[in-house]
Amino acid sequence: LARNRRDADALRQTAERLPQIERPTVMEGAIEEIPLFLTLQRGSASPLAPRPSPHLRFDAIVGYNALLDETDKPAACRLLTDLLAPGGVISLAERVPRRTQRLYALIDGRELDADLLARWRQAEEAIYVDPSDPLVNWDEDDLQAALAAAGLSATLQGETEQAATPITPAMINRWFTPVTTGKLAYIDRLTTTLSTVEIGRIRQLFERQLTGQAVLWQTYTLFVAARFAQSS
Repeated sequence: LARNRRDADALRQTAERLPQIERPTVMEGAIEEIPLFLTLQRGSASPLAPRPSPHLRFDAIVGYNALLDETDKPAACRLLTDLLAPGGVISLAERVPRRTQRLYALIDGRELDADLLARWRQAEEAIYVDPSDPLVNWDEDDLQAALAAAGLSATLQGETEQAATPITPAMINRWFTPVTTGKLAYIDRLTTTLSTVEIGRIRQLFERQLTGQAVLWQTYTLFVAARFAQSS
């Protein structure tokens, strides 16, 4: 299951290299659409091919960032549980944006006065506690609870990784360019507590200290293994 046409096409191109019997069925869309996709797949199957049951279940469900921006993560977990065969396993790797790299931590802010530095950090930290944003309104405990509510027994292991990431002028420009539609940009978040002049000073620090530099970018990923909970 790919989230968009670009990813789906890339998977199909890769799958074409495999023998026919080994090629996966590539679907494009959201998790909640999987039952519909399976029904449509069943209806389009060759008359000579074995058709999947309308109650098709899977021995293994594997995903990367499958739940990342799901608005209703408990509902998504219940749907995955409905697709799991007895004795099967759900294995996920989920990046946790709430614990991602903070941009202010990349900057030497000693040129700024203490009040401005504190308000900058406060504005950026507020991004990661926004209860209306499905990317950041959850953490490890929330995912554990959603899986348990779906009838699963899950083990979650978190790992922090650092990777060298080059900072380009395009990246800095994107962070400091307001958006007209869609998700707020970094600068839009800063305007809640900082003035235009103050944001301009911060942008100059980014341009002077980071442009063309490779920084260690920190990410936090949860590795999940879930199975049906044993009844008592």
